[in-house]
Amino acid sequence: MLLYFLLLAFPILGAGIKYIDDAFDERKYNKKIAMILAPILGILWASTMLVDRVAATILLAIICGVLFKGKIDNFGHIAGLIVILAIAVGAGVEFMILPLIFLAPFALLDEVGNDVIDYNKKYFKKDSWGHKFIRYFFDQRWLLKIAVLAFVAIGMMPVYIFFALLFFDGAYLIMRWFSQPRKKDISIFRVSTKEAKAI
Repeated sequence: MLLYFLLLAFPILGAGIKYIDDAFDERKYNKKIAMILAPILGILWASTMLVDRVAATILLAIICGVLFKGKIDNFGHIAGLIVILAIAVGAGVEFMILPLIFLAPFALLDEVGNDVIDYNKKYFKKDSWGHKFIRYFFDQRWLLKIAVLAFVAIGMMPVYIFFALLFFDGAYLIMRWFSQPRKKDISIFRVSTKEAKAI
């Protein structure tokens, strides 16, 4: 039962975070809905931490990474974080201290690397294998996943937590893809040069 809950909760959290990101930063979604969604996600995030200390360790590492990188920078994420901390501290969440100390820097480096390729898109769009690999590696935030996989390999974490993390990032990326304008949408809403001159 726990396995199914985690494999469902992690992708919901990943997709929800991206929805709130794009609502506030990119203005692609309704901010009011995002503000309603934020504390609900906070409750789910905290509940997921409470039911499993391994999941708590992974989710705390993610929080540390985005917090230290300064990415909790809108009202939605702040509201969600307050809910998470209030529940986690109040209920006394359990987590793995040494793995958290090890994983948090990897989560932070994932965010740093992701920002580097995002701010230098022209440079990393080069066709060389090295540029493509770096772009993929940090765009998909693989450092934390590899670190978690290392803990799975030595038997400190169960394999399901690696798949839960894959689902988390996968749902985040799917939501990002869904947020991007489709060519069909552009053709409908964008006025052509010829039409503009006629107007």
